[in-house]
Amino acid sequence: MSTPRPLNCTWAMTDPATGRITIDGDLDYDNADQLLYEVTERLSAGPGLKKLHLDCAALTFCDSYGLSTLLSVHRRLGEAGAVLHLENLPAGLTRLLRLTNTLAYFTGPAAVAQERSDPS
Repeated sequence: MSTPRPLNCTWAMTDPATGRITIDGDLDYDNADQLLYEVTERLSAGPGLKKLHLDCAALTFCDSYGLSTLLSVHRRLGEAGAVLHLENLPAGLTRLLRLTNTLAYFTGPAAVAQERSDPS
């Protein structure tokens, strides 16, 4: 059994309306609230955020609570008039999103259709 990795969220504004959070570590019951807190704080800071890119390249694990947190982040951003973009999805997260039929919800139906047509 592997040792749980703490979650680190690194925030950056790429332009006045676009933010990026790079997540590193496990997104699970023990620490997923950290991501939701980070997003909520950024939304509370002002109405300027219109796009949030969530870079998942260094995400090592995501459980059902982590998925629930991603859904909450998506919902809160939508309520604020902002859009969530998941980027650099690791295989484990892609599999979880497929199994729960939420991949299209996060990436759009066109991305799912393209993935299905890719022979690799």
